[in-house]
Amino acid sequence: MIRLSNRFSALVFFVPLCMFAAEIHPQSDSFKVIKVPSVDPGPVSSTGVLSDGTLYVAGKNGRNTDGSIPKDFQQEVGQSLRNVQKVLQAAGMDYGNVVWLNIFVANGQDLAAMNHVYWQTIGANPPARSVLVVGGLLGGESIEINCIAVSNSSGRKVIWPQGWPRGPRIDPPGIQAGEMLYMSAQKGVNPATGQLVGDYAGEVKQALDNVGTILKTANMSMANVVWVNPYMASTEANMGSQTAPGPIGHNGQQQQPQAAVMNKIYATYFEFGNTPGRGTMQMVDLPDQAHIVFSCIAGADLSKRKSIRPKNMPLSPTASPGILYGDTYYMSGKSGFIPDQGIVTPDVELQLRQSMRNLLDDLQETDLDFSDVVSATIYLREMKDMDKVQTLYGTFFKDRFPARTTMQNSFDMKTSTAEQISFIAVRQPKH
Repeated sequence: MIRLSNRFSALVFFVPLCMFAAEIHPQSDSFKVIKVPSVDPGPVSSTGVLSDGTLYVAGKNGRNTDGSIPKDFQQEVGQSLRNVQKVLQAAGMDYGNVVWLNIFVANGQDLAAMNHVYWQTIGANPPARSVLVVGGLLGGESIEINCIAVSNSSGRKVIWPQGWPRGPRIDPPGIQAGEMLYMSAQKGVNPATGQLVGDYAGEVKQALDNVGTILKTANMSMANVVWVNPYMASTEANMGSQTAPGPIGHNGQQQQPQAAVMNKIYATYFEFGNTPGRGTMQMVDLPDQAHIVFSCIAGADLSKRKSIRPKNMPLSPTASPGILYGDTYYMSGKSGFIPDQGIVTPDVELQLRQSMRNLLDDLQETDLDFSDVVSATIYLREMKDMDKVQTLYGTFFKDRFPARTTMQNSFDMKTSTAEQISFIAVRQPKH
């Protein structure tokens, strides 16, 4: 296992890190790349990766088969959903097999139109869903959709806490497929009243309480959570007068005041050092005037859940580097920080090398490597850096890429973090 001490960790920027990537494993019966000729996966991405009955679908835009973007937004939404469906069908599935779906929209004013098409299209068994407004998508597209689906839909169960509102156009709070529970993004709304809690700290607590209620309905607890994505709206800055400036985070950056409030509350819901993998992102906006939502995955069997703790990362009250559940590794998002030093360079390519170094450290801690990665989400500070990022990112993989989703998550140009990457990896048979 390769380890870098803090003394020499800065040198990683100047070493071609791709030399550390292991050879790709041959495709096996338990691991298949799904290819759809009419759906372009984009550079350095697989259209979908199927592993042991679970399909990870890359972000699908709304481009027509000829590569053009429909002039009408609702047509673009419909085409994006059809592109997702083509990948599902190529793997022997359809919308009813989807358990977790994420929709990224580039303009908040389009949310109502997106929902109109979505509910007309998704069918009678909708998945758990998160909807986020982002700062930009590849090629000027207006929408991108990714998802996770399971081949055995007979074990797919809707989790709906008693007394929570139901309706034909309400996302199911949770979908359980076998041992895994996938949750729709939970915001700070009291299900009994339908009202958003009035202050930021109250929103955070109510949203986490909602997560806990879904878990309890599925006979689980917060200890079962393996992965959390807290998404914060940039509009939360309007509430900044309620809090003092935040502390310095583990990556050397000044935390936003709301992030500091969220972390203090969040830490009380989990065991120190055994927290879920986590990727915290600021987005442009969230639906329904929410300031924060939590999107979660949990596993029912605690004996299969293991917190991964690389030696160069101290225990954290808010995020483990990742949680290994059985053979699936849910990894916290990593940026280009050097442990104990933070972000030391503004160069996006050097930051990316360090991000991949950090991710590889975590993978190697579980005897995995880049060839085991099935899903990747890349968040960029500026979409203009995408060509540089995807070219370098592609050098870390051989023969097969993970299913990838890429976006500019916000308009925050003050952050020193140029990119952040989150992985899901699945242990593959070694040959």
